[in-house]
Amino acid sequence: MNKIEFRKKQHQILKEFSLTNKKTRQDLQLTDKFLNSASFKNAQKIGITISMPEEVNTSQIILKMQKLGKEVYIPRCLPKRKMEFTRFIDSSQLTKTKFGTSEIWTSDAVVDNNLDLLVVPLLAFDLQTSQRLGFGGGYYDRFLEKFTGNTISLLNEKQTYSHAQWNIEDHDIPIREYILAD
Repeated sequence: MNKIEFRKKQHQILKEFSLTNKKTRQDLQLTDKFLNSASFKNAQKIGITISMPEEVNTSQIILKMQKLGKEVYIPRCLPKRKMEFTRFIDSSQLTKTKFGTSEIWTSDAVVDNNLDLLVVPLLAFDLQTSQRLGFGGGYYDRFLEKFTGNTISLLNEKQTYSHAQWNIEDHDIPIREYILAD
C-alpha cells in the first residue's frame, strides 16, 4: 500500500483508538517505561512534541522532565520542510499552527538542535526494520539525516506492525530505539 493510502487508514485507526480507556492505560504505561529508561536518565536536552489526541500523550513526560531539571525542546516547522527545536518553559509560549500543532514563535525563543535524545512521533512503526511512518511532511526525515543524538519512539498497540504495510523509501530514517506498550 502506498504511504498516502496507509496514512489515511492509520489516522482513522488511531482516531478511534484515542477514544478508548485502553489508549489512556497504554499512554500511562509508556510514560512510566520511558521515564525509567536509560535513554531518558542519561539525557539532559530532550526533544519531544506537544502531543495531539491520536498520538501517545506526552504531557506527563514533559512535566516530569521539567521537575527533574531536564531541558525540554519542541519542534517548529520552517520553510522548505525543515524543522528546528525550541526550548519549552511553559504553555504561554505556544502558538497553534494551521495543522493544530503547538510551536514556539516568540522573539526570545531559544533554538538548539544539539539534543541528547529525540522522542520521534509517528503514525506507524515496523518492528522488524525500526522504520516509522510519519505524518507526511518529511520534516523528521530531513532533520534526522543530520541528527547525531539518540532517537526513540513510544508505541501503542495500534502503531506497531510486524512488517511495514507501506512503502519504505531510501530517504526514510530508522529509529534507534523504541518502547512498546504491553
